[in-house]
Amino acid sequence: MAASIAPAPTPAGAGPGTNAAAASSNIDTSGNAAATTTATATTTSSSSRPRRDPDSAVALLHAAGDDVEALAEAIAEAGFLDATPGDHRQKLRAARTRLRNLNAAAARADKADRSPHAKSEYSAADFEALTGQYEKLNWRMVSKPGGATVKPDDFYRLYGLHMQASRGDNTGERPMWAERGGLDFEGRARWDAWTALRGTDGAKARLRFVKLFHEFAPAALYRDTRAAVLAVLAPPAETVAGAAGEAKLAADAPAGPAAAE
Repeated sequence: MAASIAPAPTPAGAGPGTNAAAASSNIDTSGNAAATTTATATTTSSSSRPRRDPDSAVALLHAAGDDVEALAEAIAEAGFLDATPGDHRQKLRAARTRLRNLNAAAARADKADRSPHAKSEYSAADFEALTGQYEKLNWRMVSKPGGATVKPDDFYRLYGLHMQASRGDNTGERPMWAERGGLDFEGRARWDAWTALRGTDGAKARLRFVKLFHEFAPAALYRDTRAAVLAVLAPPAETVAGAAGEAKLAADAPAGPAAAE
């Protein structure tokens, strides 16, 4: 025999729809509570996400320099700046314009304006060898007020990538004065280039260093001697093949006559 369920007693003066209304009220209240809980969870989840820093995003745009690939990546990461009017958004738009101009210039550039050392692929395995060579290149000098001199921007971009890949984020203070008086333009340029890469992965910094070493414009140097440096890293294919061929011939050569007793 099925168990019967007795209806809840109806208070005096209440109409037949009172219980249904109460049930409906309970359901609505439960639904509102669930909605409130969901909204709270969403707010908590949203607030727990790391907040993107506009200053760091703009610094990465600057650090990319004329590296088309790095600049395109920095622009993609800084896309959130579009949502807020102001100086940061203007710098993002300026970076987009710079990227368009770089692509247009690359399309019409003469071969003389391009690095003859550029390749389609690079290996981060060359990083250690190249970090010992880039400071020895014959960099042009740029005059600053007070007789100070600095190197072209590509040198400091290489330095920043070298430091970021080797030591991680820069935690030192920005230099102010040079030992001989006046602003320390050299020290500040190095510090700025390194700090602009804050948060960049070491492996990515190593590969970007190798790529930039090959691709920066020869005009940054009085004399471009990178060919000699790169030749040591990767000897010509025919040399390698020749050495291998000689070894194979030696292995296949018949043994000579036995020595006379």
